[in-house]
Parts: sequence; structure tokens; C-alpha cells
Amino acid sequence: MSACITTTNLSSMGEYPCPDPRRMAGGKGYNRFIGANLARDAMIISLKWNPNLSGCEMRVNLTTTLAEPKDILAWNFFKADLVDRIGSPGLGFPSSMIIRRSPSMGLSCGQGADTIVLRRRSQAFNNWQAWYLFTPKDFWDFWGGFDVTIDWFSDTNIGAWAGPAPTYPIVPLPDNTLMVDNAGNFSVVFGGSDFAIPPNLLNLVGGVWGISLSLTTAFRPLAPTPVDFTLVQELFGGPQYVVFGGAGFRIPDVATLTSLGFNSGQVRPLPPGGAAKLRKYPVDGTFLRELTSSKVYLAEKGKLRLATKAAMACISPRNVRVVPDTALAALSKGPKLTK
Repeated sequence: MSACITTTNLSSMGEYPCPDPRRMAGGKGYNRFIGANLARDAMIISLKWNPNLSGCEMRVNLTTTLAEPKDILAWNFFKADLVDRIGSPGLGFPSSMIIRRSPSMGLSCGQGADTIVLRRRSQAFNNWQAWYLFTPKDFWDFWGGFDVTIDWFSDTNIGAWAGPAPTYPIVPLPDNTLMVDNAGNFSVVFGGSDFAIPPNLLNLVGGVWGISLSLTTAFRPLAPTPVDFTLVQELFGGPQYVVFGGAGFRIPDVATLTSLGFNSGQVRPLPPGGAAKLRKYPVDGTFLRELTSSKVYLAEKGKLRLATKAAMACISPRNVRVVPDTALAALSKGPKLTK
């Protein structure tokens, strides 16, 4: 993608980061829900990976029942103007739009969208005010290829302007959290997922995980598998794994661990049998390549699709997960990815 000289009349005060859905603990696939606590408004942003969209496309949907009119503009910085618009019911605009990244897919600098702008119309003065936008590079790198639904449910909120960048991984409970359910069963949390502790190993909780049995939290359902970049190994030996897309990729030796950019201090000790929670195949939408290879694969429907150069034109390198050499050999291959 070529670079464009850009201008904008939007205030950076209203700019917010875009969390990476691939680095958030969640359910099946890369479907994620983000609570956005903005300066004067609150919304839930749902992200759902869409295999029919390229990384340079995005479907944006608006849902709201608020009386004050709201709209979302697909904004082009080069011409400092909108290129598409959706809005509240009653405004006469659609509630959904497919936007394309500027400049990409044959679009010029003045075409396509760099970001979206969320606005509200003042009831007192009946004028539109540009309130919020998302950091353009992260917006497309992380949310390109997704259906993005914004449920704007409050306009009386009190939050912060220009929210801080997220800290990864985004998980509901930190590592080494000890949970106990109503039946007295204990589990320990790593990478936003829980792993059952056999009753005969409870005496090891303090020595292995450094947790007191008196410091527990009530059990809550967590993600079925750890978030990306989690390193695990079962107690009493066994292979080390790095988790991407919920799948565990075996790390054969310390040299490979180091080459992947990790160290042994990052490896989390799982209770025996804990590695069984890891998926064999990564969830749909996971991009992978082996350490010394330039070939990138997309996981989709239990198969790996080799991505062509044209397909990778819209995929950020930040979304490609690097695994040990030969780690992908045993996974079934599907048709090439050309879009």
C-alpha cells in the first residue's frame, strides 16, 4: 500500500486505540466483545472474523435505541471528509456499511477509509459533533477482515478522552489466580483459561504456583483455551507448547524457544493433563508461518490455506504467528488463499 500525505480536521483528543482481538481471551474463534468507556458515551463493540472479507475490508454496523441521533462516518484523511455513512433509525441512512482501506485494492488516496468517526447530534443546538475516532493503523491491522458491530447504549457516560493503549494479553483474570467452585474443586488460571488441579496435588499449590489455598476467588467460566503467546508445560515434565489460535505448538528445545523470542521464565506450569485443553487445529482466522519459512498459512475449517502474495497484501505482519519449524507439517492443507 502506498503512502498518502494526509490532513485532518479531527481532534486527537477523541482518538482511541483498537484492541487486538487475537490477543484477547475469548470463546470459539476470534469473536470478541469490547466494552468501550468513552468520554461521554458507552458502547459494546463486537468483533467477528468474516472469511468473506479481505484484511483491507470491514463491515461496520450500528445498533442504538437512544433518542439522540448518532452516526458513524467512514473517514478519509487525504480529503478530510467522509466516504460513507450509517446512522440511527429515523435518519434515513443504512445501519451497515462495508468500508475499504485507503489506499488499497486499487483505490486512490482520496478513496476508501482510514478510520471511522462516531458522532452525536446535539439536541440543544441540533448540530453534529465529531466525538470519537480510532487509531488508523491499529484500526485496519487488527479489525480489517472483521464484522464490527457498535452497540451505542449510553450517551450519559463519564469516561476519559483519548483512552490509553491496551496491555496484552487482555484476560479477565491474571495468571496464577486460584479459583474454587461450589463443590470444592480447585483450578488455576493461565492465559485467561482455567486448568483443573487434581485433589492429590493441592499440597503443591504453594510451592509450584506460589498461591495460598486461603487466597481463592469464586469459580467463573473462562475461555476454553489460553490466549495467543501463552507458553505452557505440564508439571513433572512433558513438551513445552506455545499457544496460537487456541492450539498448542510443540517447542522442541531451548534454542527454538529463544529463536521464537521467548525464555524459560515465561513457561507456565500446568497441572497434569492440562495440555489436553489445547486445540489440535487453531481457530479459523489464525495466520501462521514456521520459523525459517516465508510461507504464511490461514487456518480455516480445520485446514491450512497457503496465502498467496496477493492475499498477504492486506494482512499485517503483526497478525502472523511464528511457530517452530515442522510444526505445521502434520496439519491438513486446503486450497490456496488468493484473496
